[in-house]
Amino acid sequence: MDWTADFIGLLLLLAGGVLGMKARKRKFDRTNPYGVECFPSYMTKVASKTKDHVLNGGAIMLLCSGTLLLSYNHMATWGWIVWLPIGLFMLFVLIGN
Repeated sequence: MDWTADFIGLLLLLAGGVLGMKARKRKFDRTNPYGVECFPSYMTKVASKTKDHVLNGGAIMLLCSGTLLLSYNHMATWGWIVWLPIGLFMLFVLIGN
């Protein structure tokens, strides 16, 4: 077992969690007491939504990368549970086309 890969995988998971929480916190800070998001202008809304989507996309990529790295490192014990659906999906795509 490679402890360096485990450490990097955990760092990726932690960074993904932080980015996801930051994106949700930004949305929470923009809501009024009635739960409606308020923006001073249209361009502010577009810029804020774009930044939220970039943060959420980065969080998803980091979380997926960390999970796949950890599961690949622990393939003999529990990693196959994570990689089985990925392999079946790839097989489905290859046979379907």
